[in-house]
Amino acid sequence: MGQRFASTRRLAWSGAKTLLSTVRSLLDRSQVEEPSPREPYLQGVTASSATIAWVGDEYGVGTVEYGEIPQLGREQVDTNVGRRHAVTLTDLEPASTYHYRVVQINGSSGTNRFRTAPADEDSRFSFAVVGDSGDGGRAQLEVAGLLERLRPDLILHAGDVVYPRGAEKDYDRRFFAPYRTLIKEVPIFLVLGNHDVRHRDGAAYLDNFYPPLHNPGSTKRFYSFDWGGAHFVALDSELYHDDRGAGPEEQKAFLERDLATTRKRWKFAFLHRSLYSSSRHGPDELIREDLEPLFARYCVDVVFSGHDHVYERTAPVMGVTHVVSGGGGRELYRAGKERWTACSNSAHHAVLVRIGDSRLDLEAIEPDGNVFDRWHLFRV
Repeated sequence: MGQRFASTRRLAWSGAKTLLSTVRSLLDRSQVEEPSPREPYLQGVTASSATIAWVGDEYGVGTVEYGEIPQLGREQVDTNVGRRHAVTLTDLEPASTYHYRVVQINGSSGTNRFRTAPADEDSRFSFAVVGDSGDGGRAQLEVAGLLERLRPDLILHAGDVVYPRGAEKDYDRRFFAPYRTLIKEVPIFLVLGNHDVRHRDGAAYLDNFYPPLHNPGSTKRFYSFDWGGAHFVALDSELYHDDRGAGPEEQKAFLERDLATTRKRWKFAFLHRSLYSSSRHGPDELIREDLEPLFARYCVDVVFSGHDHVYERTAPVMGVTHVVSGGGGRELYRAGKERWTACSNSAHHAVLVRIGDSRLDLEAIEPDGNVFDRWHLFRV
């Protein structure tokens, strides 16, 4: 009798656990935001690889056909059955142009192209920086148009990718539509901003973007990559504030290992909150105290940030220049001036940086083409 009761109780408990598991699964699924169909976009480009991402109309597998000629000739298949796809192409040649198209069960996309990163230390290239863009308004569209005309080799985004809280439902109008043409052929490397983590610690951002994760310790929140003779490291400033997805200690350890091992001539870091700013938010003292010694010790050339909706460039501080580029589309703040300020301006803009041999040329450019700041740096 007792054994039968114990067995019945075990069965009941097992059934209850199964029911609880099912309920939790349904609740988890209810929290998942289903994305709209999206055209292919380029992610995580390196000298030897690139990721093509898209969201299909229907569930199924996805294929990327690609090649160094428009007739393509190679293919890579994503065997995961779903609507969201990301296919990484590998064994690519450095500084080479590749053509690609996406094939799904309901048809094919048009053919686009991209160029892999150069491996040569003395390669010339350009990159743009933009931040605080994601509201889908007129100013964002104007800056997006400027980026299309500048046609940099890559773009850094300094966070606040989508307002007001980084929800999946806002990504189409506030990211994928404004940059629709650009992101098919130019890779954009992003970091989380405070608005991006307000909804489920940046879950939509993490679902939508695929940075290169080749270096030890890289995550989608913080990572690094090389482009020619330059090394870039992307950091999550929100780990010091509202992002509970990791700890700042883990990121700091990654940053030190990463900077200690690179041998590139140029070193750049980008994150959302500024170590030095004279506008509304001002400098983030907590991040500055923790990370500035590493930037100085390992001779980082420029730290790019956003958060304040202005442009500001500092004079070198401990050998490091800081550039705030928060004029990507959101309403502007008043520009300030502190002892470290070399130039500040309240204007929608993008920053364009050209790297050539031992010289860096930086310009801050408004959508109408007006260049309101120029700066040069030489590195032997």
